Amino acid sequence: MTEIEVNVSELISGIENAIERGDFQKAREILGRIDPAALVDVLNTLDRDDRIRIIPYIDLLKLGSYINKLNDEVIRDIEKLKGVNELLELVYWLPIDDAVDLLQRLSPRTINRLFKLMSRRKARELATLLRYNPESIGGIMTTRIPVFHTGYRVADVIEEYVRGVKTGFYDRHYYIYIVDFNGKLKGWLDAKTLLVLNRDKLIDEVISKPPVVIYPEMDREEAAKLAVKYDLVELPVADRDGKLIGAVTIDDILDVAVSEYSEDLMKIGGFLEIVRTSYIGTSIYSLVKRRVLPILFLYLMNSVTGAVVASFSKVIEKIAVLAAFLPMLADNSGNVGSQASALIIRGLALGEIKPRDLLKVMYKEVVTSLLMSLLLIPVAFTIAFSVSYIATAEYRVGLAVGSAVTIALFVSMITSDVIGALLPIILVKAKLDPATASAPLITTISDIVTAVTYFVSASLLASIFT
Repeated sequence: MTEIEVNVSELISGIENAIERGDFQKAREILGRIDPAALVDVLNTLDRDDRIRIIPYIDLLKLGSYINKLNDEVIRDIEKLKGVNELLELVYWLPIDDAVDLLQRLSPRTINRLFKLMSRRKARELATLLRYNPESIGGIMTTRIPVFHTGYRVADVIEEYVRGVKTGFYDRHYYIYIVDFNGKLKGWLDAKTLLVLNRDKLIDEVISKPPVVIYPEMDREEAAKLAVKYDLVELPVADRDGKLIGAVTIDDILDVAVSEYSEDLMKIGGFLEIVRTSYIGTSIYSLVKRRVLPILFLYLMNSVTGAVVASFSKVIEKIAVLAAFLPMLADNSGNVGSQASALIIRGLALGEIKPRDLLKVMYKEVVTSLLMSLLLIPVAFTIAFSVSYIATAEYRVGLAVGSAVTIALFVSMITSDVIGALLPIILVKAKLDPATASAPLITTISDIVTAVTYFVSASLLASIFT
């Protein structure tokens, strides 16, 4: 456990003890000493009863932009327990993109009350961004960026820029943007570089074209990939006519990357519904609700494996040692499929693999699994033959079981590898998230293929050798 984790645990313990004693002043003092990042951890981790008691003592302005790192359940509690005036003050204080993120998590009733209390200009600015899907670039971009027109001298731009910085008009940014008088983006310039340029030059002479421009409707994950690809800390956002709308900065891009990574991990783990609260802060009911359906679905699929095994009960009665090797074969095929799936999902996420590469991927995985199975076959046959011969003292049974294991291993490895590799690509082609090709699903399909191949082979070989 790190020092930070220990400190947060101590803070939570101190707050809970103070609340149990009814010493709310002490709890308030502890809260006052906590930095915003640690306060987020405390609020996300505290039991709801304790959290409800201390929220009235929390200064929302101290939380600042960290408020959007709070779980949805905590945001709902803050919305209920804090007055609309305090929320309004926070909305005005936050950078425009963070204010939009917060509003998107509040109830329509609260949003309407806030809009009635704020200025028309502020309401119009926020409403423009709120119309975008939260999962799109428009949902995370800021419009408060330094924008200047072509034809100005560097000296004039610097003067205007410094004035904007001093008044706090701009949100966090790294570039200044130059547009023509129709608002179309002509180029950009590093804000630090601007201050050391020859002031007599025209701004048009010193700008360069950004390597990529994104659109407000674009998916956030795609924008994060572009930022990584072009090594950018900021991405300009324009409409389809090339008119500059806003920008997305590195802090928002990192938030997107972390969020998408967390979602993908859950989907790979077989979750149908994403858990957005912390594990400690999530109720047992919520965990059961989110986990039981995929588990039930996989259980029903596994019943196919059970039916396959049951249909070959006579063969198993005749050669009981056959049952010993099914778990090993099933685990092996599941591992191969999960490996392939992980490689392809990673490649799709990084843009290294495109849906059009399906045949290339299929060829590569068939050859790869073929070579791997050829390397494993001598080991598998030796183990299966030796164990069967020792268990039954019959040479022919050893040959039958060893051969059945070999055939099942060969077929199941190739089949599982191809399924694990192609399923994510097929999902992308169907406009679905490839991460939903979860490890449990691939393992279950592999189990069915393995059981069928193994017992069909065993039945045929048993009649030949025995």
